[in-house]
Amino acid sequence: MNTYQQTIHTYQQNAALFASKFDAILPRVEHIAETFQQVRKKNPFVLEVGCGSGKDAQEILKRTHNYLGIDVSAGLVASAQKKSPQGAFQTADITTFSIPHQVDIIFAFASLIHLDKQQLRSVFQKFFAALHPLGVVRFSMKHDQQYKAFTNQDEFGTRTHYYYSPTEVLALASGFTMIKNELEQFRDQTWIEMLLQKPA
Repeated sequence: MNTYQQTIHTYQQNAALFASKFDAILPRVEHIAETFQQVRKKNPFVLEVGCGSGKDAQEILKRTHNYLGIDVSAGLVASAQKKSPQGAFQTADITTFSIPHQVDIIFAFASLIHLDKQQLRSVFQKFFAALHPLGVVRFSMKHDQQYKAFTNQDEFGTRTHYYYSPTEVLALASGFTMIKNELEQFRDQTWIEMLLQKPA
């Protein structure tokens, strides 16, 4: 089992523990609202990568009825579906998932942080291919001055996280136009908050 498979296994085996952790964090209301304003389309098709326990899905579904949330953990998907029975949810890994085309918005809040450079480049290519022209992707990554991997073991299990600089992320997101790029502090971690758009 490689580090990525180990990380997925951790989320799958400890879904209830992760759901409690995620539910204790406030939803990304401002980030979600700002992203919808960028698209300015009625009932846009939204893909949420790493929907987790579904707390952000509840906010997203206030703004569209055309939503698909995916997560590697069937237990977390079940939690999200219970919170938002009107939403569509699926257990899937973004590295192998076939994204439906004609997506307007992709959200990936702290869900790409387990991808190395090769995986992240490939996922951005999939995002670009799936998005409508002028479609957007909003995501957050763990920040450091340079790319690095860190494997830790805690009460949730063993997971490997990757840290990026904004420059490194943009180099992997070929073809996109940057709309927003900010650093935000949450607890003891600095995060890259980025909004990219597919050109017309």
